[in-house]
Formats: sequence, C-alpha cells, structure tokens
Amino acid sequence: MNSTPKKVLIVEDDILLLLVQERLVKKFGYDVVGTACEGEAAYRMINMHKPDVILMDINLDDDIKGTEVAEMIRNEGNDTPIIFMSGEKRPNQVAKAKQLGCSDFLLKPVTPGKLKKTLEEALNFNKMTNPFAA
Repeated sequence: MNSTPKKVLIVEDDILLLLVQERLVKKFGYDVVGTACEGEAAYRMINMHKPDVILMDINLDDDIKGTEVAEMIRNEGNDTPIIFMSGEKRPNQVAKAKQLGCSDFLLKPVTPGKLKKTLEEALNFNKMTNPFAA
C-alpha cells in the first residue's frame, strides 16, 4: 500500500482564501505541491509538479481563466482531476467545467467538510477509472 500523500495544486486569486485552502488541504493529510494566483503560473506548475488533483478557481489574476488552463492541459491528454471553485455559479461556467470533465464545481465559500469530501471523491474516482493511478 502506498502511503505517500497525494499531491494537490491550489489555484486561487484571493490570497486569503488560498492560504486557508492550503492550510486545510495540509490538515487533511495531502501534500500541497504548489499554489498559483494566475493561469499562466498554474499551467507551468501543473506540468512541473504533476499533481494528483487540482483545486482551480475560475477567475484568476491574469487574462487566463481556470477553465482555459483546464482546456490547455486536457488538450495535452492530461486527465488530472480538477475541482473548480467560484464565487458565482453561472450556467455557462458550470457547462464549460462539465465539458472539460471536472470532478466537481464548488460554490464559495466552501466548508472544510465539503472540501475534504470533494478531494477524497475526486481521488477515489480517478483511481477507479484509472487503475494505474498511484
């Protein structure tokens, strides 16, 4: 049995929320391999750190939205589970997230319990659909 903590990348433009999420994710026993506030930085970090799951805000500090980062990595064949988060739940955002095969779409603020459950479900689903996932 592999006891290595799963790697999580957090992409959030609100620095206070990012710090709270980072603290919670670590408390849940995951390894936060990186954080980003901008789409371009997130894209680089995804390719560099190869996270097991990505927490991705929709609106970011630069011109690249979270859905665009997801589309870029999906086009490269990267099927890492992505949990989208947003302060607004617009139908077009949800539709785009589903089109990109997101694991879930969370409306902020997210409770610690919901975040933990969503991370567990995303990682378990990926393991069930990809038996070679570590």
